[in-house]
Amino acid sequence: MDRYAVFVDAGYLIAAGAQAAFGYQVPRKHVSILNPGDLIAALIARASEAADGLPLLRIYWYDAMPGPRLSLEQNTLAMLPGVKLRLGALNCSGEQKGVDAMIVTDVIELARNGAIADAVLISGDEDLHIAIQLAQSFGVRVHILAAGDPTKNVSPSIQMDADSVRSLSSEWLAQHLHRHEPQEGTFSEVSNPGQGTDPSAPNESMPLEEAAELITEELLSATPEQLVPLQAHFQFNQVVPPEFDRKLIAKTSRLLGRQFSGEDMRRIRGIFVRLVRARGVTTASQAQ
Repeated sequence: MDRYAVFVDAGYLIAAGAQAAFGYQVPRKHVSILNPGDLIAALIARASEAADGLPLLRIYWYDAMPGPRLSLEQNTLAMLPGVKLRLGALNCSGEQKGVDAMIVTDVIELARNGAIADAVLISGDEDLHIAIQLAQSFGVRVHILAAGDPTKNVSPSIQMDADSVRSLSSEWLAQHLHRHEPQEGTFSEVSNPGQGTDPSAPNESMPLEEAAELITEELLSATPEQLVPLQAHFQFNQVVPPEFDRKLIAKTSRLLGRQFSGEDMRRIRGIFVRLVRARGVTTASQAQ
């Protein structure tokens, strides 16, 4: 049976998508996917149009590891049915490395093995030129699905090579991407109540548990759209995602004015997990 596959360069989708959705460049760390499941379903709908309604083999999602662990977003995507997470690396400048090579390899191998009849690429990189040409030599139709205006962010050479070029509109992208500005710590408002000196000075007398709870509430309030993915993450995983873990430890350390032992950090992370789960219980109780 003829099938199609979707190949998503996440760095391209989020960077070019944010530019199209918000009208200016936004650093990757300030952009997140509102709901990965909804985004994947919407991408399948658009890709299916290009592939004339063929059955889907799977979606390949290419990204770079932000550190030693998957981000919350990557972990959520990896757990979705029909999604294969493929990871490159970040260099010292924060640029993805190895992603284009993985896309080229996967497209060519699937085409060579007769696993797909159509390939839908969400990317704009000229390095995919060889993948498109070789896939077409095996009888595969290759389609480009651009993030925004393809004349601005898709290489002319791969536009010429592709069997079709379509785009995800700025309105479509704005429905699925969320822009969030960096949040400064607000613990200074509560760290020294009643003192008229320096409100940003550490509060060394505050108990560790209280400090961890304050910072956890601050992080959850700053990113309410991440609560549901976090709750789903902690159903099967005890590890705090790196984008929360770094802020949780750093902000709590600043609040208390000291460095932490390994045991301290385990306690802080345990409080974070407990409060995220408690938010879910509270929300479920209110809905009944």
